[in-house]
Amino acid sequence: MIFYFSATGNSRFAAETIAKRNGDTLVSIGEAMKNGHLSYEIVEGEDVGFVTPVYFWGIPDIVGEFLNTVQIQGHGMEHYVYHLVTFGTVTGGANSMMMSALSRNFGLELSATYAVRMVDNWTPWFDCSDEKVNREKTDAAIPELEQAVDAIARHEAGEHNFYRGAWALLWPAAQLIYEPVRKTKHFSVADACTGCGLCERQCPCNAIRVENNRPTWTKEKCTLCLGCLHRCPVHAIRFGKSEKSYQHGQFYNPYTKPDRNNSES
Repeated sequence: MIFYFSATGNSRFAAETIAKRNGDTLVSIGEAMKNGHLSYEIVEGEDVGFVTPVYFWGIPDIVGEFLNTVQIQGHGMEHYVYHLVTFGTVTGGANSMMMSALSRNFGLELSATYAVRMVDNWTPWFDCSDEKVNREKTDAAIPELEQAVDAIARHEAGEHNFYRGAWALLWPAAQLIYEPVRKTKHFSVADACTGCGLCERQCPCNAIRVENNRPTWTKEKCTLCLGCLHRCPVHAIRFGKSEKSYQHGQFYNPYTKPDRNNSES
């Protein structure tokens, strides 16, 4: 079984690639949290994988919340447990946070860790406006992903994440910065908005409500996945005071499709 979280497709693509090779069941953390599906059973000898992006050098808040909430039956048996992260710059303390959560909540230990560099969707800083460049970066990640898939199939143990970065020990400070940055007051909506409601339907945190044909954020914080920004069909959602989140474009991994998250019209 593979539990994954993905807003713009990188981690979903990675999880699907592993599942296709090994015959695993896929569980979207975003869909599970949005719809309250929080009980799963794993059988003896079943692999247990977690595939997540890296946010502020750690795991997304929604992943931590899921791990603190979900009921996983059968986790006391023998399992190969791994964490694969997709990331743009460095992975920081993502594996450390996952190790801690698994040990605290389920008594599980990670057998192995993996990391695959992909397009960074944090458009307040990084430019995703060139589709050709995005495709080249995504294609360049595939051989590394396939190596990880092979290692997972062989149940290789140990550290396969070599991208923690020189400043990795400062990841707790980055997580402190994450807290105020993920306040939803930083989002705004341009006049181009059509009121289609896709942002409300796809938000894994149920933090958006469309009222009078305009989205409003109804929670103080969200997980800051930027799925609403990247998947808006008219690119009407902004983040921050500058126009960079607009100028830097939108991204969705071209080799997969979005989670449903009740997002079908």
